[in-house]
Amino acid sequence: MNRKTLIFVILALFLGVALGVGGTIGAQKVFFNTPVDSTKETAVKKTGPLLPIGEFTVNLQGGAFLKTAITVQVTDAKAGEHLKEEDAFLKDRVNSVLANKSLADVQTPDARETLRKELIERLNEVAENKIIDVLFLSFVYQ
Repeated sequence: MNRKTLIFVILALFLGVALGVGGTIGAQKVFFNTPVDSTKETAVKKTGPLLPIGEFTVNLQGGAFLKTAITVQVTDAKAGEHLKEEDAFLKDRVNSVLANKSLADVQTPDARETLRKELIERLNEVAENKIIDVLFLSFVYQ
C-alpha cells in the first residue's frame, strides 16, 4: 500500500466511527427519549420550613382514642416565627377538629387525607393562610 491509500483508509475508519457514535447518540435522543415527569420534581421540592405543633391524644366520638404528632409546613421562616407565638391557638384548633371525629373518620387513607385538608383549613383561620401542609408524624388509633 502506498502512503495516500493508507491515509485514506485511516480517515475512512475515523469518519465511520465518528458517524456511528454520532448516529447512535442521535437515535437514542430521538427514538428513546423518555419525557421528564414534572410531578417527581415538584414532589421532592420543599417549599417552606416545618413547624412542629405537638403530640395530641384525644377521645374520638364513640369511645375510641387517637394519638398523633402533627407538624405543619409553613410558607416561610417569618411565618414560622409568627406561628410559634400562636402555638396555643393552633393546638386548640387541632384538638377541636380531632375531638369531633369518629374512628371511621380517621381509619382509612382517604379519611386521613380529608382530615388533613380540614386541619389545613381550620389552622389557616388562625395562621392567615401561612400553612401549606399538615404532616402526621405518628398516627395511632384504637
